[in-house]
Amino acid sequence: GEGVWLSDEQGEPVGPGILWSDTRSHELMSDLLRRPGFDRRYFADTGTHLQPCNTSLQLYWLKHYQPARLAAARYLFFAKDWIRFRLTGVAALELTDASSSLLNQQTGSWSSVVMNEMGLNELLPLFPPLLAPDAPAGTLSDAVAAMTGLPAATPVAAGALDVCSAALGCGAVNEGDIYTILGTTCCTGIVCRGPQTVNEATRFVTHTEAGQVISLFPMQAGTPNIDWLQQHISLDADLDRLEQAIAEVEPGSGGVFWQPYLNGERAPFYSPDARAGFFGISPHTTRAELQRAVFEGLAFAIVDALQGYPQGGELYLTGGGAASATWLQIIADCTGRTVVSSAFNELSARGAAILAARSVAALAETPPLAQTRYQPRPQAHARYAALYPVYRLLREQMLPVWQARQAALQSFSQDRQP
Repeated sequence: GEGVWLSDEQGEPVGPGILWSDTRSHELMSDLLRRPGFDRRYFADTGTHLQPCNTSLQLYWLKHYQPARLAAARYLFFAKDWIRFRLTGVAALELTDASSSLLNQQTGSWSSVVMNEMGLNELLPLFPPLLAPDAPAGTLSDAVAAMTGLPAATPVAAGALDVCSAALGCGAVNEGDIYTILGTTCCTGIVCRGPQTVNEATRFVTHTEAGQVISLFPMQAGTPNIDWLQQHISLDADLDRLEQAIAEVEPGSGGVFWQPYLNGERAPFYSPDARAGFFGISPHTTRAELQRAVFEGLAFAIVDALQGYPQGGELYLTGGGAASATWLQIIADCTGRTVVSSAFNELSARGAAILAARSVAALAETPPLAQTRYQPRPQAHARYAALYPVYRLLREQMLPVWQARQAALQSFSQDRQP
């Protein structure tokens, strides 16, 4: 989701794509936020707060620093839209992706704040037509059919933003349904009938299901925390052995906490200066406790995102991390919710398949999905409930420390300048 992919008339890239994780626009973001009331107006219109991941802000950066690149482009795409264009030759944007920072979600039209106050209205000729996620979006071209071995004229659907496709795929389609994607970004979403601001750090995107939006809390880093753990603490690439080791540790990891902010954080709080770290290590701390603390830190981050929402109920889990039964039990114990998972974890792909079937009227109803449920264990949940306030206090108290650290590092870089 998000990012910028510019192409010429034939679909050839005009410069490298810009990913959602790119932070080059941070300085311009700070300038915009100094305008009185700008973030309030931006959120009211787009359903999201201004952050470097926003496509609108990335376009604003290109307008300021690479206008020639914009002038050379014919189309603006999101990643999947560019791929679809190369498959079909039909240029189109799609509703759920565009809703992440370009649309007024109430009207479905382009945001007046983005177009007028950020001056992006002059870029509107780059915007292809907007399609619903389950709309037909052309057919496979003869050249692509020959290259792939697929039948020519195979129908292609518009598709959806990955987090919306995951919601559809895992079954989070009714108001109040909650799900978390355990992937590169650990993203928690709550299905709503309209923008309901329970937590001020939320952002909204349009769901694949008509009349619904999703309140999103996408962390800056999810499973990369596990990757770091394996590379630097576990020193073992075998996930089965890691899972066995953490399963043998008591809930709470001996009072050790992990703050999962490897790349800063954007939800449920925003701090580009935030960094990961352990807290509570003693001479008696074991490697296994450090390992479990990382998994618990990500589970606490889900609890953090869900503050203000009703307790209990079910939590759908998807993504690569959902293959870990031990982690799913930790999340159930930590959140106090029944965790629902599937043996098939690529539920974003399942959502995309459902949209494709809808686009050709080949699906009367969504087929059932075999699921496994993990119930929270009362004793473990009570322990985590006692520890969560410490986790929350720790990250709140660390905010000025992270800022001071960043200021010190910047002073070092200035010292190196001639």
